[in-house]
Amino acid sequence: MDHEVDEVARVLLQRMGDSSEFIQKAADRSLGIMVGTVTPARAMTAFMAIGVQHRNVLVRRCTAKHLVTAMERMGAEKLLSGARATTDVLVSTLVKLAQDCHPDTRCYGRKMLNILMSHRKFDRYLKQSVPSRDLEDVMATVKQKVSAWQEKCLLYASTEIASIRLNIPNLSISHSSSTESFFRRTSLQTVEETEQLKELFRLLTATEFQTRMEGVELLLDHCKSSPQFISTNITPIFDIFVLRLQDCNKKVNQRALEVLALMTPILKYALHPMLVSLVTAVTDNLNSKCSGIYAAAVKVLEAFIAHLDNAFLLQALAQRVHFLSGQALLDVTEHLSVLVESVYPQKPQVVKRYTLPALWFFLENRVLRNRSSKVRPVVAKLADTLYQVMGSRLKKYAAKQLPCVVKNLCDILDLNVE
Repeated sequence: MDHEVDEVARVLLQRMGDSSEFIQKAADRSLGIMVGTVTPARAMTAFMAIGVQHRNVLVRRCTAKHLVTAMERMGAEKLLSGARATTDVLVSTLVKLAQDCHPDTRCYGRKMLNILMSHRKFDRYLKQSVPSRDLEDVMATVKQKVSAWQEKCLLYASTEIASIRLNIPNLSISHSSSTESFFRRTSLQTVEETEQLKELFRLLTATEFQTRMEGVELLLDHCKSSPQFISTNITPIFDIFVLRLQDCNKKVNQRALEVLALMTPILKYALHPMLVSLVTAVTDNLNSKCSGIYAAAVKVLEAFIAHLDNAFLLQALAQRVHFLSGQALLDVTEHLSVLVESVYPQKPQVVKRYTLPALWFFLENRVLRNRSSKVRPVVAKLADTLYQVMGSRLKKYAAKQLPCVVKNLCDILDLNVE
């Protein structure tokens, strides 16, 4: 069946974007069977080519889920034994999944990275290459998650020991789902708040698009009437709301973006913990063929610039450049130019650390040659803005990159190559 994997994966992953939950479950089950019967490497190739870059968040989630299975079947030894270029592509793909807007996809991405990180060959790979800033950030997150898990295990063990010593029934820690345990923490919330959250989650995750629309409107009402309630529960609420920013129904998708633009001036810095997920979802909408969705996404970015910490926003947008194309790439680059001017005077290191790699990405020969002519003006604007704030230091930093980077920088800024 190996020769049919690409077509089968394409059709089944497409079905994951279907509004019918029954069809989604059937497609997911079929993909699981496929992964278990074909060559793992063949399955991985198909998923990475078709599902990772897909616009639909559920397709990416399903892709990540089955990639985990394929990687576990192959093992870290074989995964890290390929050519350097192949390993680079694999690692960059996993980093992208680990930064996805969907919490499950992020979890799968981190799990796959953890599979590689636990093998001795991964240390050798890191020594032979310069890990990207994204990879370093995700690795730090993975290690942090592992540490938290270890602490939980220690807590569980100490509880077991205490129950034995005191000769009392086992004080076992609940293994229920995160959603159920979340609702049981009533010591931190009033019963009324818990009921409000349950209702909000029910509406936002409903099957009918009209009901999901009601959930979006209810979230806006809560934000206006009780912003503290939303701020306190920002992570669980927005982990679900962010899915509506890429809803399969265009009306829900557009309205969710419009609501986010309205909530941003109210919530302001409370949105920072969810900024990466929000930026990922919003920038994906910049390539939408629906003019209403595109316009709403642009308004969200404008609201972000006006009301959020621009240094955090610059970091999130700069990291998206490598994963975008088309109009989304143009718009994000335009906004980066605006952010550089406001961020550099206070935090020059942030600009150097995150914006310069984005500029180097553009200035490589293949990028300027293969992209449409529309890219050159926005790259020129970004380069000019950086040159205005950094001066000759920009050329100094460029000199440490590939020779073509310096040449293209001087060409685009009409400077002499030294």
